Amino acid sequence: MKRIAIATALLTTLAAQAAPLKVATWNLGWHLDAELAKTWIAECSKPFALQGETWKPAAAAGDGTKPGWQLPWGRNAPVEWDIGTLPPCDIYQAQRNGEPQRTVVPVTEAQWAQRVARAGTLIRDRLQPDVIAFQEVSGEKAIRELLGRNWEVCSYEGHKVQRLAIAWKASLGAGKCEVNWPLALPERPLREQVRPGLALTLQVDGKPFTVMTVHLKSSCVSPLDDQSRTPGRGRLDSEEPNCRHLQDQVKPLEAWIEAQAAKSDAFVLLGDFNRNLGHEASEPADAPVRTGERTRNLWRELNDGSPTLQLLSPQCEGELGGVCSIGKQRLLDGREYGRLRGELGCRNPIGLDHVVIGAALRSADGAFKQSLGRAGETRWLPDGGAELGLSDHCPVIATVER
Repeated sequence: MKRIAIATALLTTLAAQAAPLKVATWNLGWHLDAELAKTWIAECSKPFALQGETWKPAAAAGDGTKPGWQLPWGRNAPVEWDIGTLPPCDIYQAQRNGEPQRTVVPVTEAQWAQRVARAGTLIRDRLQPDVIAFQEVSGEKAIRELLGRNWEVCSYEGHKVQRLAIAWKASLGAGKCEVNWPLALPERPLREQVRPGLALTLQVDGKPFTVMTVHLKSSCVSPLDDQSRTPGRGRLDSEEPNCRHLQDQVKPLEAWIEAQAAKSDAFVLLGDFNRNLGHEASEPADAPVRTGERTRNLWRELNDGSPTLQLLSPQCEGELGGVCSIGKQRLLDGREYGRLRGELGCRNPIGLDHVVIGAALRSADGAFKQSLGRAGETRWLPDGGAELGLSDHCPVIATVER
């Protein structure tokens, strides 16, 4: 009887433990559904004419006109174009042998479809996640085209074209999704608004399990950034415009985390933070978290003990592991950074994408970056065509359990 009681107790304990879940995050870099991609390609193929200092759509091609692919893109580009509706036309660039620099690839629908197929294969065959969060996608339709059947997907409509989505295996059951609009800074003019947050709650082994994904304001990456180029660059408590945007996201993000923790500490916060949380976590313990009313260390502001969080800072496998570890402590030099970019295959190889878990969860192995290799790079092909790179970010994967 004693043995039966012990066995019964053991089985009860094992049944109470939730099975491990593999979670992933991937910024897919302006990923669109097929219909929207077709529209984007058509708009970038139309002629533009220079009027004053601005390139504007022309009625027809002629002397002095250029297709959208050939325009001078970049931040604050002199082009009559709403990047809140469609991506800029220069997101895919490649360098031919013997040419001094990369040139923009005029994308075709066939090239786009092939990229979607390759990305979907990588997710299903190599990442094999139970739950995966996406950033920079146009919505639910884009993810369903990417993953195919046997997946559930949630996203949202409207509010610009860079959206968030979460997909999970249909075998995990129905989920409840909520959009966190305060994180988008709706009090600002529409042009200055950023991405909201997106949360999915599942019932796993009878208990709630929540995944929250974010894509925070860009260009305020690290307190270690070089100040000589742009005063305040990377300083979250500065007046630099990008950092002021990110500063305004701190309170809604913290409120979101605290509200979730009050319901259940079994949660994962992951995505593109656009902030090197490793650099902030590595600061001396007595370094100030705030400057007056402003946050200067985002990670320590969030991880203030109420609730308690754990940062699963992504590791790189193999010989790259040491370089990735160094990059969490200091800025990498040009050689180190170039090596990571070249071998991982993603232009943004370190410091932006993170996985954070609540106190009710643990992860034995931490988080890992999935190398894209050559698949991350847009390449000209011998026949004159091109193969589009999958993304400028590498996926990040972690296995978590109660």
